[in-house]
This record gives sequence, structure tokens and C-alpha cells, in this order.
Amino acid sequence: MKNISKAKFIITGGAGQLARAFCKMLDRANADYIALDIDKLDITNIDALSKVCKEYKPDFLINCAAYNNVDAAESDFETAMKVNFTGPKNIATVSVELKFKAIHFSTDYVFGGREQYIPFREQDETSPLNKYGISKLKGEQIFLEISPKNLVFRVSWLYGEGHQNFIYKLLQWIETRNEILIANDEISVPTSTYFVAKNVLEVLNANGLFHLVPDGYVSRYDYAKFVLNKLKKDAQLKPVSAEYFKLPARRPNFSAMDSSLFFNLFSLEKKHWSEYLEEFLVERKFE
Repeated sequence: MKNISKAKFIITGGAGQLARAFCKMLDRANADYIALDIDKLDITNIDALSKVCKEYKPDFLINCAAYNNVDAAESDFETAMKVNFTGPKNIATVSVELKFKAIHFSTDYVFGGREQYIPFREQDETSPLNKYGISKLKGEQIFLEISPKNLVFRVSWLYGEGHQNFIYKLLQWIETRNEILIANDEISVPTSTYFVAKNVLEVLNANGLFHLVPDGYVSRYDYAKFVLNKLKKDAQLKPVSAEYFKLPARRPNFSAMDSSLFFNLFSLEKKHWSEYLEEFLVERKFE
């Protein structure tokens, strides 16, 4: 993390798991920052956003605010677009006006899956299968269209401190269910919020679009098995097709991303997803 102690940061979506990871990193660096959740700053309100930014005068704004309810977005596309498109559009607009750098996050769900298990690269064609993915794709596009100097990172299957992730849900399920059904035909890359925050803070002067995930990929079912084995939790898991759940939103069968562009360009180190996950579980950050 290069000289971030001399910079000022605004973090939006301040109560979420990704924002928490950034706050911890910035605390360690003695950086000057404020983390604001929707009750203090609604990114869909450009006047409120501009007012906060004019008062605080950030060097960087890290947008961790997002509408992440994939299934609800099918019936509430208007809200999903408001947060995932209008919000980033507002941030990019204000960043140009007030001359600060903005960082935004997108998703592997901008991709529609593929039969061959070859991770997606940044230049691969996007084809979201659900309205959440559409809203995130439109958001990342307008964000860089307004200001190509800004940064967008596509991430997947985020986990960190908090209750907004698969690990927390899994540990709740094993307390209340005799048998847990998990999809074995949804494949992507579990990604630690600390992994994301650490790497983003290393490259704040970069611009453009990057994939930011560890090496490897895994199915939801094998992901769940890995977590329970490492925690020595006894539970009956049953692999099923994602179609079994009949969820409102379609998910891609394979949406793993290749982040070699980012790590080669900036000469940074990355490990296999399982190593980061094991560290997280050993430190019991999910509690």
C-alpha cells in the first residue's frame, strides 16, 4: 500500500463486508477516511453525493455500495438499476467534476457461462443471464465511459466479516437442517474481501477494468464441503443441479474469471482460492 496514509478516502456502502475490509486496511495504514452507509450517503442522490464530496474533498472514493439480491432484482429491476447503474453514474460524474479518483466493483455475473471450463478474461464477450447481471454490466460501462481514468474490478463469490455471504448462510443451514442441498453445477471463484481490499489499495493510480480473483475455481457444492471440513463441522450435504431450486434468476453454470492481466501487469502475488479461504476460516472471521 503505497503512501495511502497521505490520501483521503470516502467509502460508500460502509456497513457491508467489502467496506469493512477496506476500513481495516486503511486503519492499519493510519489513513484519513470516512465510511458512509446509505443512511448517511445515498449514491443514487447526486446532490447529496456532491455535497459530501465537496465537504470532505477525497482523493479517492471506493464504491462498496451495491444492490446484490440476485433473485429480487428479477422483480425489482428498477431498484437494482438505481443502485447499480445510476449510483456509479453519479459517482463517476462527481469524480470528474471534483477531480478525484473513483473505484467501483462489478461481478462475474456479467458473463453467461460456457461449456468449456476456461476462465473469462476482461476482453471476453459479456452476456448476463439475469437482471442483476444486466444492472452491474450497465453500471461498470457507464462508470468508465464517463471517466476512463477510474477503476472497475470484477469480483466473484465475495466472503468476509459479516452475514452477507455463502459461508455464514451455510453455517446457519447446518444448525437447522438435516440435509443441505447445494448446487454442484455452479462454478466460480470464492474471493476474500481482504484479498480485494489489499490489492486495490496497491494500484490506486491505475485505470480501466480488471478481474480481481484468486487462482482456481470450484463448484458451490465443493466450496461448501471445503468450509465444513476445515471447520470440522458434521453435516449431510447433497449435490443437486441449480435448476432444482427453481430460483427466479438464472445463474451461469461457469463464471470463473482469469485475473492474470492484473497480477502480471502490477507484479503482485496471488494464491489459490483455497489458501485465502483457509486463512479466513482459521482466523474465524466469519463469526
